[in-house]
Amino acid sequence: MWKSATRSHNFSRKFEQACRIPKLNINGSEVIGFFHHVDMLDCAKNKEKEWAYVDEKGLFTISSDAIKHHGDIKCIVAYFERVNDNELKIDHQIPITSGSPMIKDYAIVECFGDDREKWKHLLWTIVPDRKKEEDLSYIKKPSDWSGLDVYFIGFDSLSQMSFRRKLPKTVKYIEEEFDAVVLDGYNIVGDGTPQAFIPILTGRTEEELPLTRKRFAEASYVDEVYPFIWKNFSEAGYITLYAEDSAKLGKFTYRLKGFKHQPTDHYVRTFFQRAEDMFSNLQCLGSVPMHKEWFRYTDEFMERYGYNTSKFLLAFHSVLSHDDVNLVEVADEDTMLNLKKLKESGALDNALVIVMADHGHRFAKFRATHQGQLEERLPFFSLSLPKKFRESSRGRTAWKNLKANKARLVTPFDIHATLLDILHWPTELELNTMGDVKFRSLSLFKPIPPSRTCEEAGIEMHWCTCLNWESAMDDREQINISTILSKAVVQTINSHTKSQRHLCAPLKLVKLEGAWRLVPHENLLKYKDTKDEDGFVPNLVAKTKAAFAHYQLRFVTKPGNALYEATVQYDMLENTVTVDMTSISHVNRYGDLSHCVMNINYFFSTFVVTILIGGPALA
Repeated sequence: MWKSATRSHNFSRKFEQACRIPKLNINGSEVIGFFHHVDMLDCAKNKEKEWAYVDEKGLFTISSDAIKHHGDIKCIVAYFERVNDNELKIDHQIPITSGSPMIKDYAIVECFGDDREKWKHLLWTIVPDRKKEEDLSYIKKPSDWSGLDVYFIGFDSLSQMSFRRKLPKTVKYIEEEFDAVVLDGYNIVGDGTPQAFIPILTGRTEEELPLTRKRFAEASYVDEVYPFIWKNFSEAGYITLYAEDSAKLGKFTYRLKGFKHQPTDHYVRTFFQRAEDMFSNLQCLGSVPMHKEWFRYTDEFMERYGYNTSKFLLAFHSVLSHDDVNLVEVADEDTMLNLKKLKESGALDNALVIVMADHGHRFAKFRATHQGQLEERLPFFSLSLPKKFRESSRGRTAWKNLKANKARLVTPFDIHATLLDILHWPTELELNTMGDVKFRSLSLFKPIPPSRTCEEAGIEMHWCTCLNWESAMDDREQINISTILSKAVVQTINSHTKSQRHLCAPLKLVKLEGAWRLVPHENLLKYKDTKDEDGFVPNLVAKTKAAFAHYQLRFVTKPGNALYEATVQYDMLENTVTVDMTSISHVNRYGDLSHCVMNINYFFSTFVVTILIGGPALA
């Protein structure tokens, strides 16, 4: 709100948060041309519906439509399972009839009709391991255990802005129905998906861990040397699932050596090893969009194991978003409906729910823009605690801290610490103690220091999105820009007081007292890509120009020598200035001057105005 009261204001901002996170425009002029609407997937076009499927009880079922079209149908299945990350064991084919329970998660099915037509497909479903479930029930949970499940789903290559552009229904649902906290300051720490997930899952970087790059003869399997967090959960009595929708582009198998042993109780790479050979386009599995089948499988994990069985689920979707900035919008409705279904079924009543992306889009043209560089480094990340838990004595403070940390600088390392807290819940004293910046990994359930810098958080400067204030009064060009921007603020105030001219005299700019602008670190603008195939060595040769900047202005107007401060955004490409009326502050007293009655200020509380620079009023 436009404040009229006198206030003590230190324009050096020494009390502000150390990391000033960029406020990006979802329709930023540099990037909006990359985005457009796409039509929904039509997987059923020119395709017959599946002859058979696995129903909600886990029973093999022959479709009544298939029987209607093909007469009596007989089917055989061949179950398959993992030998290693590159090899499958396929069982002998056996007959199967409608109503038969599935024996394993994955199978090849072939069916034959009376009309001599045949059909071949893949089946995938959660077949609960009841023996494992029973064994886990005997494991004594830690005395300080939170009691929470973990439901963690991710999407490839979506910045927070792109997630909001392309999955708006999903964002609206998790923010409104889950009260999800979206982390505005979630900053990546490396290039690509592995560098996003290795810190989350191990608390370390790839370079800090033993060698696992498969092109080296001495490389180890990742599960031999990486302290994966799902091991902690398994040892604490959780049933576990790790689900990627790509075998060829797996986080730990594309460039790294992969897993020697199956990493989790349910491991979806096994299915996609076969699916990628069988289907030319994984956007569809037969007549059904693959992402809908992926959701169904992960839902079954949460629903088929008993309420008293603790669950850890990590699922990551890349098929729709890895190579295309627009296609993922076809999954928005389905993603929202899937979360709605899980919420209404009670499957998430006891779960920490994480919906996230690993990084923003990385392709060259988008990355070459100023906003594109920032979006790559600021992916979508949201967390929610169950309502009952966050209102309890144990969860209340953690929930308050999580909401406060929304605007703090946070990283994948912090997500690792946050997940560890699920197993060993902090004491009330710990929850009320500010995180120590000497430690790189800080739990989001505890207060993150506002003084935290990229260096303290483990973010190299070419990945750091924090903006720095620099004077805009040191050269004539910046002084001229700042003066024009100040005139734009005055024009905006005048346009909104016009109807109150009997109370408020029009203002005129008298003097620019000071100006500062927020700018990114020079290494961020220089970053083009990496010099090495592992993504460790930055190639700082780009000549990206800042396309927009926030200015803080301090200026005097007449009548009355009123002193104002305002924050505006200047778009250098469009040559426009956006004035947020809520950012304007009147910082000296009016005294006895009566040129404006300040109790009408509520008129300004909701205005954000964009003005084209260069008109006569701003000349």
